[in-house]
Amino acid sequence: MKSGARRFVLGVEGLTALVTGASALAAIVSFLVLWLVVSDARTTLESASYSRAEYLSQALGIRPTQSSLESIVSSSIPGGAVRAVAVIFDDSEVLAYPTITMNDLETADQIAYTSAYGYRVVLLMEMPSVLGEKTVILFMFAIFAVALTVTAVMVPSFLRRTVLDPLRSILGEADRIQSGSGSNAKAADASFRKLVDLLGERDAQLEQMRLEALNRAEAAESRSGAVLEALGSSVIVIDSLGNPSQWNRQASDIFRIGSSIEESRLTAHLAPYLNQGVTEWDGEESGRIFRFKVTMGENGERIVLVTDVTAPVMLERRLAEESALADLGALSGGVAHEIGNALCALDGFLDLLGRGGDSKRIEGILKEAGMELDSARKIVEAFRNLAHQNSIESVTQTHSVAEIIREICESRSVSCSFSKTDIPDDPVSIPGSDVLVTRIMENLLSNALKFSPRSSVEVTVSDSSSEHAFIFKVLDRGPGLPDPPEQVFRPMYTTAQNQEGMGLGLTITRRLVRAMGGSITAANRKDGGAVFTVIIPHLESS
Repeated sequence: MKSGARRFVLGVEGLTALVTGASALAAIVSFLVLWLVVSDARTTLESASYSRAEYLSQALGIRPTQSSLESIVSSSIPGGAVRAVAVIFDDSEVLAYPTITMNDLETADQIAYTSAYGYRVVLLMEMPSVLGEKTVILFMFAIFAVALTVTAVMVPSFLRRTVLDPLRSILGEADRIQSGSGSNAKAADASFRKLVDLLGERDAQLEQMRLEALNRAEAAESRSGAVLEALGSSVIVIDSLGNPSQWNRQASDIFRIGSSIEESRLTAHLAPYLNQGVTEWDGEESGRIFRFKVTMGENGERIVLVTDVTAPVMLERRLAEESALADLGALSGGVAHEIGNALCALDGFLDLLGRGGDSKRIEGILKEAGMELDSARKIVEAFRNLAHQNSIESVTQTHSVAEIIREICESRSVSCSFSKTDIPDDPVSIPGSDVLVTRIMENLLSNALKFSPRSSVEVTVSDSSSEHAFIFKVLDRGPGLPDPPEQVFRPMYTTAQNQEGMGLGLTITRRLVRAMGGSITAANRKDGGAVFTVIIPHLESS
């Protein structure tokens, strides 16, 4: 067989092996990427759940009860792949929310954390099907990859037996044909025609096989894309130059990839971490908290998995804050009780002393002592209010909140304005009572009047039907708030060096607003001063 024919046969063998091998490699790579993404997502979810169990243990304290367990977890369970929370004591006593059976406790996936107080906090997990240990998609990808690998191994042998060996035989016969005689010429012509026909048939078969292999590769790529789209996390592929080259729909929605400005901003955020070789970090985008995790790919590419961890992180922060406030409340109750007893005794002694003499000097001393007693009582009352915030019971009432605020502003000679287009004629229903609204307003006005002249303090009131909430703001022209402004709500925080108070008023105010299902924010005004905004939802929206 001549060298040209030999090269042709070898080329057919090499091309066939290359096509089938590439298809098998694509399927294997797709399977590995899917497996890594699913494994990472499951690990991240389990890690967040473990942190959740740890903070729940801290919030439950020394001896949890069913009511305390329900009050802490009812707002967030079920949710975040957690369908129930159980607390197991050494004496086999079990508390759970929602209610579960012993069979559920024995068979369900669990995240367990042993408290420092001896009991265990168990989260019963309900993993999304796409994160399960044995998903149908992973199983199908594995079968597909194995099938393509077997095909890549068997196809060359099949072609050798059915196509290439007969082709070698034909080409060898053609080489042995000698020129000169008519019969040999006719035989050569017949052999050549037969060879042409055979090559045409083989070429058609090879083209059909190429198209089938290409379709299988495209189908594998399409399945990989579908899996990435089905994931709840964002996936971004960063090329060797540090630019996004591929991403799924979730990444496009969050980071608005496609806009040159947004892509530049994303690249600027990722570059410092990628250049330093950091593989995991947390960041914020559009008010959400995301966890970034980097996996190395081929040719310098890096695959960035972005998971929204806003809920568990905010839960951790809220649990830490609630735990700190609960401890401070318990301490405040004890302090208020002890100081209150001493003040009552001192008040009685002063009263007896006042009855026993007429001296003006004694009268002056008694007056000053009485003023100090009043100041001490205010401090005790502040501690007592803080200690009682954990037991507030909101009573739903229908009343004119605007009228309550108007009366308070008039009593303190403070300017108050109303949005006429938004305030309804009839009273609205809100969670809570007029007593809570009065205490909130009194605390905010007292705080504003400490730092600003009465004439520069103003209150704005609106009842937004579009937002289904009652909104009022207290504005002043004082020195403003520290950075960040939210720290003024911390217990014992105060900037009024020469003023009365223990730094508990705003802490109590925020607890009252939250007890009514609302929110309160603090901010600095552009032209100087501070503004506190309170939003209380209507009953139907709360």
